[in-house]
Amino acid sequence: MMKTSAEKINIAIIDDAKIALKGWEACFKEHKDIELIFTSANKHDFYKKCEKFAAELDVLIMDKSIDGKTQFDDFEYIKETHKRFPDIRIIVYTWDYYEGHIAYLKDLGVHAYLPNKTDENEMIAAIRRVARGELYFPANELTRQAEKEGYDGNQRSIDIDIVKQTDSLNPAESKVAAYLAHDFLKKQIADRLNVSEKTIEKHITGIYRKLNIEHGHAHTRTSFILKYGGFFRQKYPNIK
Repeated sequence: MMKTSAEKINIAIIDDAKIALKGWEACFKEHKDIELIFTSANKHDFYKKCEKFAAELDVLIMDKSIDGKTQFDDFEYIKETHKRFPDIRIIVYTWDYYEGHIAYLKDLGVHAYLPNKTDENEMIAAIRRVARGELYFPANELTRQAEKEGYDGNQRSIDIDIVKQTDSLNPAESKVAAYLAHDFLKKQIADRLNVSEKTIEKHITGIYRKLNIEHGHAHTRTSFILKYGGFFRQKYPNIK
């Protein structure tokens, strides 16, 4: 049921960083129209408490990365939460905000999507809007583009198969893949990452192997960019 401005909003939050939970608890105490029903630091405890308080809860606030090994695990946990508790509205906050997630997470039932640098005022605004049945995203360029497209879930939607495939890359390989996607040459990447070209070549070989792209042919890089370029450009938009 949607809340009016005069009604108290009952919320719960999951974050595996307990210091973050303490901070949010203190924040919510300052707002009389918001009642924090419980906090949780792991999925098992979270689901158990959600079952207990489901009839009372209006909004769940979820850190996207909770003891999952891959981004796919993160998406699945959010998907499972919405499946179990379809009447409770969901706010997700995350360290890896990029445009490709917006449409996909909305398809999973998410109503707000905020970066981890979100401050108290923005979180409170998101809670109030979501409780009224509205969507809420940060007022930045990525969000304005998503609003322009109407959050229809079809444009710029992330391909979950690509998410699963790219999760096999280690952090160094992901960074090199981002430079490749932005059309940097091997020497340019080496200079920017302050490593040798030999190291970059090793990472590139690993990237192509893990993504099942045949290496050593004239079309290799083109194949990579056609399939994965958009994903890495969205995930790392500020590569220079």
